Amino acid sequence: TTIDDIGGAVIERAKNLCISSLSSAVIGSGMTVARLLTDYVRNIDAVQDATVIGTNLRASAEWAAALNCSASHCTELEDVAWPDATYTCFLVPTVFSLGEKLGASGARVLEALVIGYEITSRSGMTTTDGGAMTRGWLTCSAMGTIGAAAAAAKLMRLDADKTLNAIAVAASLGAGLNRQTGSGAHVVEAGFAGKNGVMAAALAASGLTGNPTILEGPAGFWDAISGCPDLEFELGKGDDFRVMSVGMKKYPCCYLSQRIIDGVLDIMAGENLSADDVVEVEVGVNRMFPQILKYPTPRNAEEARFSLPHIIASAISGESMFVDTFTEARVADPALIRQRDKVKMIVHPEWGDAQLGEKNTLVINTTDGRKIARNCRTARGDPSNPLSREELMARYLKFSDSVMKRPALEKSADMLATLEDLDDVSLLMQLYQCN
Repeated sequence: TTIDDIGGAVIERAKNLCISSLSSAVIGSGMTVARLLTDYVRNIDAVQDATVIGTNLRASAEWAAALNCSASHCTELEDVAWPDATYTCFLVPTVFSLGEKLGASGARVLEALVIGYEITSRSGMTTTDGGAMTRGWLTCSAMGTIGAAAAAAKLMRLDADKTLNAIAVAASLGAGLNRQTGSGAHVVEAGFAGKNGVMAAALAASGLTGNPTILEGPAGFWDAISGCPDLEFELGKGDDFRVMSVGMKKYPCCYLSQRIIDGVLDIMAGENLSADDVVEVEVGVNRMFPQILKYPTPRNAEEARFSLPHIIASAISGESMFVDTFTEARVADPALIRQRDKVKMIVHPEWGDAQLGEKNTLVINTTDGRKIARNCRTARGDPSNPLSREELMARYLKFSDSVMKRPALEKSADMLATLEDLDDVSLLMQLYQCN
């Protein structure tokens, strides 16, 4: 598959995902988990093949992928697809990090991105249905390692046998656990998926082999994760690639909360309410939600991004609902802590345990006795209602302006907008180096 086999709409969507993910990596590079990982790599990795975004560090392609993917995940603004239960932050920084080392063109990076995500997503759709998430697997990173290996193999121009070996080796490196959400380990799972995918492809290129049927059959990778030993699916072509089904987050917190936030903000604005007008906020959820949004009293920024009380309290209080809403200072703010007590999660067992589910019910009870209700079904940024290129670019410029110098920022934005015409992505990646 080459860029000529990929439809124009897919290319434009893939570029949007690049803009979104790289902007998150820039701002995320200064966050706690990214800084910890960067300090670790400074002490162990002397190779200087690729840029570590938002820093003055260069590292091997593997470790640059680990750091850049983790930085992109730090903001919790990674783009997500359902029912695939996969995100893009494990892959977008990976193909740019490896692409920089290889001197790959923007077109080749886009090819690798679309194909790597396709492999991750199609298998993720089936294993999620098979119960991988309810067993505790975070399929985003487990399947992401395989997709990253496939993307790396594509960029490295490996033949079919070595590509198969790259995927087989990656299967032994794929991991991720749902219960890590709200911790630093959850953040770096994206980074390890990218790093391990690049490493698997590099080892396969050197001759390392794996079981060619390790994904399928009894006791294979898919069976071990989801009890689905024999998956069958076709990969996309033309305009039918899974990148078209990726939802883009508007708010830097768990995807499950996105449509609920939209509903709360809609009611607050439409009814001209303030937090003082709200007595209680009731949110109806299925059985999966409390397993993910599981921090009623968050202790830090990571937990706050997976705390429905903090998220809703912030929304009714007029917070920006941006990165500065999810900081240690906001978590400890007494006014927000008081508002959290107004939030009530109501679990409906009869709704099942699909990761996202069909809807959330929302009722805001007011001091004057009203019950204002909404059914929250689709978030702004969902594939059916995507964020525009203009919105994504505005966020990119806003995020990056505090980290990058303006000329480099504007030049990088222009390169991303015409990525398929860029001869060498290292010209772009070098712009992300900061003192």
